[in-house]
Amino acid sequence: MQLAFRLFQETGSAYAVVKRFAEDGLRFPKRAYGGAWAGRLIWGRLSHERVLGLIRNPSYAGIYVFGRYQYRQRITPQGEVHKHVQPVPKAEWRVHLPDHHDGYITLEEFERNQERLAQNRTNGAGTVLSGAAREGLALLQGLLICGCCGRALTVRYQGNGGLYPLYLCSARRREGLATTDCMSMRSDLLDNAIGKAVLTALQPAELKLAVTALNELEQRDRAIMRQWDMRLERAGYEVALAERRYQECDPANRLVAGTLERRWNDAMLRLEAIRTEAAQFQSQKARVATSEQKAQVLALARNLPRLWRASTTSAKDRKRMLRLLIRDVTVEKLPATRQAVLHIRWQGSACTDITVDLPKPAAEAMRYPAVFVERVRVLSQHLLDRQIVAQLNQEGLRSASGKSLTLEMVKWIRYRYDIEATCFKRPDELTVQQLAHQFGISAHVIYYWIERHVVQARKLDGRGPWWITLDTVKEQELWDWVHTSGHLQPHHSNSQL
Repeated sequence: MQLAFRLFQETGSAYAVVKRFAEDGLRFPKRAYGGAWAGRLIWGRLSHERVLGLIRNPSYAGIYVFGRYQYRQRITPQGEVHKHVQPVPKAEWRVHLPDHHDGYITLEEFERNQERLAQNRTNGAGTVLSGAAREGLALLQGLLICGCCGRALTVRYQGNGGLYPLYLCSARRREGLATTDCMSMRSDLLDNAIGKAVLTALQPAELKLAVTALNELEQRDRAIMRQWDMRLERAGYEVALAERRYQECDPANRLVAGTLERRWNDAMLRLEAIRTEAAQFQSQKARVATSEQKAQVLALARNLPRLWRASTTSAKDRKRMLRLLIRDVTVEKLPATRQAVLHIRWQGSACTDITVDLPKPAAEAMRYPAVFVERVRVLSQHLLDRQIVAQLNQEGLRSASGKSLTLEMVKWIRYRYDIEATCFKRPDELTVQQLAHQFGISAHVIYYWIERHVVQARKLDGRGPWWITLDTVKEQELWDWVHTSGHLQPHHSNSQL
């Protein structure tokens, strides 16, 4: 019994207790009812229902109760009688006797276990987050709240066999209130930001400030307790004074004696009430830490970062450590700036805001920045595409994917952003197509003339189209060639004779 309670306090989950018993091959006792084994103790496998029954049973905390459950009957329209067992609220139990017998756990531990079970429920009324640390790579599972609808963010695993988790809130879409999810983002972005915030909060300087603040709170509590002590001293003096007056009164004067006795009783009631209030304040408000505890807090700054980054620390252990420091995190997504704001609520009720930059969409990430495009536009006014590529690579500019620029990239930029290439052809120069159209012959003849150096032609850097220069004498010579040749007959009457 004690082992089951201890494992539940360590793991915080009833399923984890069952798993630990199964891994260690442990058996659990139960009483047999009916049959050949009636009344005997049987050792068998521990089930989840049995663990819940142990934790919810107040008798293991030394409490005797009666009336936790009651039968309810319901008559259907067909006249059938249905019976079912319904739990009764604690305030309506017929018998409730604390400290009735020795228990395995204390009453405070029993209440904490009930609170932990209530936090672990994912289908409870008003439950937003689940407190138990679960399996999986997502560090903030069960701690995130959607800043749009107030629901808990769930985890979805995708990619290569589910190795890439992401946080998702689709509550409004499932209910038909929206056509898209509230938010969806990669888990590593938020996990890294929260992990860095936790390690920053546990730095030695921060912990020293926390210890200093704790000392100030201790001094404040001592001052308040001093006031309570003075009230108790005054109330005790009034009780002693009332008692002395009553003792000195003549018993024959019954009216005076009755009045003094009533004042004495009222003074003792006030003293008892002040004692109760002072004890309640001391148990709930007093913040007292020993020197050893303060030294352990400061040592945590050196040990926790090493433990957090250790390869032997599992994801579930990191989640447990995180729940000791953080109560919940509200996520607010800002689509306009491609950022997410994490509102961290720490266990001490302090709040911290962290801004996380979200990655751009694939299309936007591959898009060239406006400064880069403008640079290509300026260079295109006086350089060729190959010269632009050499110039940009010399300046150390890279493509959107981090690669060196190529001729195809520059051509794509000019096509995508309507950047006209500078034409270096002189006004007196003709292209091959223009000259072929002028003489009404095939372009192959023009290339034959260029190859035989019949006409004067040039290329930029030995590439691109041919540009041909003709003077009046050369043009007349070519017309004579065309008209006297038996193979070259013009297809139009564009003659200059």
